[in-house]
Amino acid sequence: MSARDVIFVDGEPSSQIRDLASFIGEQKQVSDLDAYVSSTNTAEAAVKESIGVLSKSPEEKLEAVYNQLFALVLIREEAPLDVVSVAKELAEDIAANVENGAAGLRVLNNLYNLVGDGKARALVFDSIVALAARSQLLGTVVPLISRLPAMFAEWGVGAGERARVLLDLRKALEAAQLTSEAYEAELVFLSAVGLEDQRAAEVASSAVVRFAKLSAVCDLDALASLDSVQELSKLDKLGDAGALLDALLASDYKQWRQFAANKRDMLTGLGVDIERASDKMRLLTVASLAAESLGQDVPFATVAQAIEVDEDEVEMWIIDVIRSGLIQGKMNQVSRTMLPTRTTYRRFGAEQWSILAERLEQWKQSLEKLQPVITNAKLVAQQQAVQMAGQARVTIKE
Repeated sequence: MSARDVIFVDGEPSSQIRDLASFIGEQKQVSDLDAYVSSTNTAEAAVKESIGVLSKSPEEKLEAVYNQLFALVLIREEAPLDVVSVAKELAEDIAANVENGAAGLRVLNNLYNLVGDGKARALVFDSIVALAARSQLLGTVVPLISRLPAMFAEWGVGAGERARVLLDLRKALEAAQLTSEAYEAELVFLSAVGLEDQRAAEVASSAVVRFAKLSAVCDLDALASLDSVQELSKLDKLGDAGALLDALLASDYKQWRQFAANKRDMLTGLGVDIERASDKMRLLTVASLAAESLGQDVPFATVAQAIEVDEDEVEMWIIDVIRSGLIQGKMNQVSRTMLPTRTTYRRFGAEQWSILAERLEQWKQSLEKLQPVITNAKLVAQQQAVQMAGQARVTIKE
């Protein structure tokens, strides 16, 4: 959301109401405009009369007339209207009736930034999602998904409201076939709502299955490390999705292939594309090999055997693993090896901490061995500097 929260209007409130009432009356094509303007003489009346009318205004006037209405009902020295109900009514009308989605989203953005009440902002956000979905502009909302936990904190809303916003957003993203983004919304749900909502098990199960189906998403730790997911797994609340998660976390490609053969009916019932999931397991297996041999050359033959492909295909699989962000490293086509320099673990638990501690100890020992060499080099450099200074001569001619 933008930081824009100030609008400028000229004239006294009574004059602004008359101008706005006149515009609404013209849009309604009332027979007696003067009488209509006289009867629409309060901010409350202006709001009531605006519903279903201002939202159908010409695009070039849409933002201006709404800014005038917002100034009347939201920025008032006298006792304000019920901000939550007014914001909800106006936002829903805009989301349902504005023809130009981009123009409507600008108006809703202004409304969001003008209302200070957290509940009202949550309701306006709902309408932003609804209008973006109706206008096929959900891409404008996607960058906000990762910011939702901070927005929830600003709104001061409880778990029930957070859950409602996220599940409505997920539904809209699914309808638009934005599956990766729907998965991201599920991760936010599991971290920002978690076990506070009874639908957590359904969302976690959906996220596990969605991970298996998404080719572009390979960071399993982002899901598996969530406290809510771990707790649901311990309580055996994930059902078949829990078995799938365990297989994704613990299996190499060969183990996965056996699991998929034994559980084909279960995976099909979950909606998992086994071939696509198997390709993902090949990527995760290569990443696991890299993690075990960090900083060491891994022969293409070893990779080929691990993921059961021809050695000639290994180079493309390594490129895919690097592209997915699971590892960083280099390939040597002459020696036919892979040198991993950084890797992402599927699960970072006690075993991985132990490996990290071992590598840090090795690094410490290497530094200790280098210390005498560095100290000796410094002494040699100092001695050479002294010798050169002693040889230096300065001659001043008179």
